[in-house]
Amino acid sequence: MQAYADYAFYIDTYHGEMEEVDFDRHALSASQYIRAMTYNRSDGYAGDELKYAVCESSDILHELSEKTRSNSGGEKKSENTDGYSVSYVVEGKDGETVLELAGRKIGDVIRKWLLPTGLLYAGARCGHVDKH
Repeated sequence: MQAYADYAFYIDTYHGEMEEVDFDRHALSASQYIRAMTYNRSDGYAGDELKYAVCESSDILHELSEKTRSNSGGEKKSENTDGYSVSYVVEGKDGETVLELAGRKIGDVIRKWLLPTGLLYAGARCGHVDKH
């Protein structure tokens, strides 16, 4: 199994900033998201849209893994000093896990890049050639 984009494309064309070892790991996961959303039809597609979708999705995965690793709370949303309660601004919806947030954000990226290609079409095709 191979990722749809390589590090050379990520650096030279997409102008990404991630280290190669991180990109390779995240690009493989991003490619799997794409395979799942396209019902494996993406393996037969040669357009650059796949590469851009992988690069942008890899950046999302990297960003979320870095935030999880650093375990930083982020920007304060509210604070109560009497009972010492602090809330932080987060990207995710209330109760949303990091994995769910990643899936939602990557799904948005994949739709942005691949909707025009027809790869995300989930309906059945009858095989009928439309003659106008």
